[in-house]
Amino acid sequence: MAPIGAKPPTFFGAYYEWMQSRLPSWQDVAWLRGQWDGPFMVKGVSRVDDARRVVDLGATALSVSNHGGNNLDGTPAPIRALPAVVDAVGDQIEVLLDGGVRRGSDVVKALALGARAVMIGRAYLWGLAANGQAGVENVLDVLRGGIDSTLLGLGRSSSDELTRDDVVAPADFFRRLGS
Repeated sequence: MAPIGAKPPTFFGAYYEWMQSRLPSWQDVAWLRGQWDGPFMVKGVSRVDDARRVVDLGATALSVSNHGGNNLDGTPAPIRALPAVVDAVGDQIEVLLDGGVRRGSDVVKALALGARAVMIGRAYLWGLAANGQAGVENVLDVLRGGIDSTLLGLGRSSSDELTRDDVVAPADFFRRLGS
């Protein structure tokens, strides 16, 4: 991040620079897609219209995410937007969930609501910080055990058997943004 021989920025200096950067446009995403013919995922989708645009740009996957609420903490949790995005584009593209996954039951909820997979950024980082590789392995074991326990509690032998009826939520819990 610094020219050769120059002092690199501090963490907060680099973060400030990043936060001041111009946001990528849909044209930027289309350009990136044109540069790469392999698997291509767009992260940070929480609106139905944006999900449809990601499909139109030729991405192979999208991640329903609010980036951990880091930039705008009032955004709906990704789990609340997931069903509407899946309904809009789920048969055309892989839909993943990113954000709020802290235990195995969270994984099961996301899968039941239509996610193909989940991403667990913070969970494995906690394990890494606590105990290196062994900590990451422990986090994965805890998640796997929670998934197994949740499936058992639901009377399911596999995540393939999950349906939306396995998730109990208030009627107004799920959000349909940009439809």
